[in-house]
Amino acid sequence: MPIILENVSFSYSRKTPLETSALRDVNLRIEKGEFVGILGEKGAGKSTLTKLFNGVLKPETGTVRVDGLDPSLREAKRRIGMVFQQAADQLFCKTVYEEIAFGLLNFGHSKKETEERVYEAIEAVSLDQTELSRDPFSLSGGEMQRVALASALALRPDYLVLDEPITGLDPSGKKEILETLKRIKEKGTAVVTVTHNLKGFFPLLERIVLIREGRIAFQGSRESYLEKGCEPLPPIASMMKELRARGMPVNLAVFTVEDALEEILRLKSILGKENSEN
Repeated sequence: MPIILENVSFSYSRKTPLETSALRDVNLRIEKGEFVGILGEKGAGKSTLTKLFNGVLKPETGTVRVDGLDPSLREAKRRIGMVFQQAADQLFCKTVYEEIAFGLLNFGHSKKETEERVYEAIEAVSLDQTELSRDPFSLSGGEMQRVALASALALRPDYLVLDEPITGLDPSGKKEILETLKRIKEKGTAVVTVTHNLKGFFPLLERIVLIREGRIAFQGSRESYLEKGCEPLPPIASMMKELRARGMPVNLAVFTVEDALEEILRLKSILGKENSEN
């Protein structure tokens, strides 16, 4: 079963002069095994939405269910792995091993099974075993992010939810995290990411949810997102849109630099044939 939100609304500082509406009448369904990007401007309600998935926040109206379960239940929380925008905010143990093992031991796994899952998790995120004895706060930003990922993956969640997972990382760190998420998704775990960095994520997204002022303004495929002229756009898509606006019959459903080059060469070939015939 999926994550389902039905007619969900949420406000901060309810029944006070500072009450602020964050989400309004949101209906959303996230299936197992898909890669979903949640987009929107700052303050649109993206992070609030993800906090409803695992019961950190409860809806003011409407219902949230994770595989039919209330997200505040222990079993529902096990099914959702959360990774915060700042990995350091969720690290608190003395060693990387203790950090990754913490959730497993808290859920009652034996020491033997915990050890097996810790090694499974670090392999999934490409962390070396020698890192397990290190202080998490001695690691680089990219390494911290992978430890946070490993901590979530150790519980073998059905859904992995990330809030701006590559913000602040150097190009190498971003590439490593994106490759890791691609592998995780290919193994059947749903990946849901809040992001504004479409340059890195757009080629991976199977479905896009765009939030504006607390409401879902769009949800659908990358292709549909481009065809409807939604924004924000990654640089490559912006370039193709500009070419289309100038009368070039380019395909807007282009997601990578390689795809853009192939499309431009295709168009050049067509225009070259037309010129020779004339």
